[in-house]
Amino acid sequence: MALDEHGSGSRPDLIVEVHHAGEDAELESPKDVVMIESKIGTWEGPEQLRRYAEHLNEMMHFGSKTLLYVTRGYDPKNKEEILSGMGENVRFEQLRWHDFYRFLLTVEKDALVEEVMAFMEEQGMARSYRFSPTDLIALSGVPRAFEIFDETLGGEVRAELESFAGNKVRRETHSIWEMRTFQRYLTRAFLHGHDLFCDLGYQLGKIDESAPASILRIPVDGYSAVFVDLGAQPGAVARETSVAAMKKIALNEGWEAYDVDNPAGWAGVRRVRSIASMLPEEDHVATVQRFFVESIHQLRAELMAFKKEHPDLPWAGG
Repeated sequence: MALDEHGSGSRPDLIVEVHHAGEDAELESPKDVVMIESKIGTWEGPEQLRRYAEHLNEMMHFGSKTLLYVTRGYDPKNKEEILSGMGENVRFEQLRWHDFYRFLLTVEKDALVEEVMAFMEEQGMARSYRFSPTDLIALSGVPRAFEIFDETLGGEVRAELESFAGNKVRRETHSIWEMRTFQRYLTRAFLHGHDLFCDLGYQLGKIDESAPASILRIPVDGYSAVFVDLGAQPGAVARETSVAAMKKIALNEGWEAYDVDNPAGWAGVRRVRSIASMLPEEDHVATVQRFFVESIHQLRAELMAFKKEHPDLPWAGG
């Protein structure tokens, strides 16, 4: 649906009409309307909430009109901007999904409530805001974890990656943002521009299925994993030839290609190993370092010929 002055249509997630009990059924009973917009992992469209409020303002046969914006994360909105020029009976309210989940914990359970709660738990919408004993152990281990990250991704591994890429690897690519958003800790080297790049690091947990499809999805089943990935972005220079090289690399044992036949995707080839498989080793740090170095050497062997065949590409380091 779209009003004349709107540049695009609007499709809220849910519209609920509320009829008040106890009124004379023969009379035209006043009723309220609630328009609900839920955000879990998608992006908000241009002026989306403002357009919804304007639709509510045009609904003449309702008493109270409420636009309810429900989010998983913190996403503050300016109520005055959204409701500017609206009638007095149009309201805007915000709610977090975990608040709704806590409310459901207090109501009598039936099949529908239990199904909704199970869905919210699966989608990460029912987060507890109390520290568990496991949380306390994990927090106390954070400094040690960063020591391991620096040890396994620095030194010889960094030198091998820089030699392979032909340029320096910036330390800021070890990103806290990556950990919070995509459950991974990595370093990245660019091979030519931002079109072809090599990532290596840790996948610490499962990625939310609502995350963008371009995000590298490393399978993690209970334990973290280490990975090395050679990737190309959509629209990359000489992407077809890069993909051809990736398919060749994927023929090597332990390597897997992904999205190589999807022109709009972030194509790549990756090598992954669960950290749990390394536990029998005597020196876990050395085992992780060896995995990274071996993977880089395998990529180098395949890409040397590729670079010679395509000297026209803006290869880093010359």
